Amino acid sequence: MGSREEKVFVGSDAKAYFDGEEMFYVQKFEAKISVKRENFDVVGEWDEFSKAVGWSGKGNIEVLKTDGFVYKRFIEQLKQRKDPTFTIIGEAKNPETGLQKTVIISECKIDGDLDLLTFEPKKLMTDKLDFLFRPSQVEWEE
Repeated sequence: MGSREEKVFVGSDAKAYFDGEEMFYVQKFEAKISVKRENFDVVGEWDEFSKAVGWSGKGNIEVLKTDGFVYKRFIEQLKQRKDPTFTIIGEAKNPETGLQKTVIISECKIDGDLDLLTFEPKKLMTDKLDFLFRPSQVEWEE
């Protein structure tokens, strides 16, 4: 029987694509699905009940900016009143067992600020992007 450590996965890779082109180098990736619920009471019952009535997805990525500054292309689409979308692919591996899990989230949309240009001398250019996605657009590969 293997040790507990052998069961643990390690985040190994994440990429973000816009129009098929890798946008930047992802350093950290988080995506979550929230279930929207409505609470209700039933006459004669002391318990409060709840029913799922929808769901939504949100996340964030921390990135190293790379050449091309894809943001320019985002801005051009926004100027045309289009809502640009991108795809994020995250991967976790278990080196001991050889298992791998991949999540692909399509049609992600920026939620918040786009950092057009911020820098400090002798520092890497980084950014943190918040995004939204439809949970129905999530795919899993194992």
